[in-house]
Amino acid sequence: MSHKPGWGLFLFVLVMAAESAFGQSPCPTSVLQGANAKISNDLICVMPQVYGPGGLVGSNNGGPLNPTHGHEVHFQASTVRSFEPINSEIGIELSQLPIASPVAGFIFAGGAISPTESFGPVLTDRAETIGKHKLFIGASYQYFNFDKVDGVDLKNFGVVLTHEPEPTLCSTFPSIPCQNGQPIFTHDIVATQNRIDLRVHQMTFVATYGLTGRWDVSVAVPVLDVRMALTSSATIFNFEPPPVNHSLDLTTPVATESIPDPNDPYHAIFSNFHSKLGIGDVTLRTKLQAWQSQREGSAVAVGLDVRLPTGDAYSFLGAGTWGIRPFATFTHSGRLSPHATAGFEINGNSVLAGDVTTQPVTKSKLPDLFTYSAGADFSLARRISLTGDFIGVSLLQAPKIVETTFTDYAGGVHDNISTVTSTVSELSVSAGGKLRLVGHLLLVGNVLFRVNDGGLHSKPAPLAGLSYTFR
Repeated sequence: MSHKPGWGLFLFVLVMAAESAFGQSPCPTSVLQGANAKISNDLICVMPQVYGPGGLVGSNNGGPLNPTHGHEVHFQASTVRSFEPINSEIGIELSQLPIASPVAGFIFAGGAISPTESFGPVLTDRAETIGKHKLFIGASYQYFNFDKVDGVDLKNFGVVLTHEPEPTLCSTFPSIPCQNGQPIFTHDIVATQNRIDLRVHQMTFVATYGLTGRWDVSVAVPVLDVRMALTSSATIFNFEPPPVNHSLDLTTPVATESIPDPNDPYHAIFSNFHSKLGIGDVTLRTKLQAWQSQREGSAVAVGLDVRLPTGDAYSFLGAGTWGIRPFATFTHSGRLSPHATAGFEINGNSVLAGDVTTQPVTKSKLPDLFTYSAGADFSLARRISLTGDFIGVSLLQAPKIVETTFTDYAGGVHDNISTVTSTVSELSVSAGGKLRLVGHLLLVGNVLFRVNDGGLHSKPAPLAGLSYTFR
C-alpha cells in the first residue's frame, strides 16, 4: 500500500532547505575570492561589502586597493572585526521590533463591547481573554527611523581599520624596514567616518480566537520593508614611503558606489544601499486566564509566545532562529485599568549573532530577553480610551558598541569604536488611544518614545491600526 507524503514531511523539507540556505554566506569577505567576489543584495552584506564585493582588499580580489606584492589580505580582518558587531546588533535588534500583536496587547476582552470599560493597551497586554468562540482581527502600521546604537550616532561615527600583521616578511626580506619584527607598512591604517541610514516600515496582521471562556490562541504575521544604507569616507594613512605604499585603485569600480578623489589616491567615499520587503517572523500565542477575582475586577493570565523563523535573517526580516517566551500578566479592569506583564524569551543560534563573512557562515547564541511593562488605560468617553505604558527589554549577554579613540604610528588620534558584551537595557514609553468608530470597529493610534540610549535607538515611532471583534 502506498503512502502519500504528509504535512510533517513537507515542513521537514522546508526546515532543511532553510538550514542549507543559511550555511552558505552571501558575502564571504573573510575569504579571498579573486574574480569570484560578487556584490550581494542582502542587507546583512551592506557593511561587509561597502568597499567592494571582496571587502577592503586589492582590486584583484574585489576590493578598492591597488594590489601589492608579498601580502594580499590588507585591512580585511580589521574591517570585519570593527563593523561586524554593529551589523550583529542591528540584525538582533530588528528581529525584536515591538508589534501590536500578538506579542503586545491586542486582547481587550470586553473593551470593544462594554463602553464603560477601556479598550485596552496597544503595545502591552492584559489578562482578560477574548471570550468563547469570539474572533478578533487587526492590522497595524509602524514606522521606525533609527538614529543611534548604544548612544553612538549612526549618522556620524569613526572606525579605524588596521593592517594585518606580516610576521614572516622581515626575516624573509631583510631589506624591508621593520620594527619589533613587523614591517613598518603594517602600521598603516584606514581612518573612516561613517553614516548609516536605517528605516523600517512594518505592517502587522493579527487574529485571536477564543477556544473557551478563559483560553484563546493568536497569530501575528508581520510584513517588513527594511531600507539600509552605509556611506563611508575612507582615508589611508601610510607610514612608509613608496614603493611599499597603500593606495586606492581609481580605475576599477568594485564597490556598489564609490567617489574617488582625483587629486588624492588615498581618499574616497564609498556607499552601499539595499532594501528588502517580505514576511517577518510569525508569532503564535496561547493564553490562559489562570485567576480571576470574585467580583471579576482583577485577573492573572499566563501564556506562551512562539516565534517561528519565517523571516529572512540575511535581509534583517527575522531572527534566523526560534524563540520561546513564557509570560504572565495582571489586569484590574474598570474605567481605569492598570496592567503589568513580565516574560522571558529564550532564543536559539542565529547568523545574526555569528559571522556572515566566513564560508560557511558561523552561528552564535542570540541574546535571551527579559521583558517587562506596566501601565494603565483609561476610558475617557464611551467611544474613546487612552493608554500609556512603560516598557523595558533587557538583552542578556548582548553586544554593546562603545566609542573610543585610536592613536596611530605617528601619534595621530582618530575616532574609533570597540565592542563589549553586557546586558543591554532598552527603556521606552508608549502613549496612545483607541477610538470606537462603529460597532466593534476600533481605530488605534500610538507613539513609542525611547527614554534611554541602550541598544538600537529609534526616533519616536508612530503606529496606526484598525481592529474588529466578531461576537
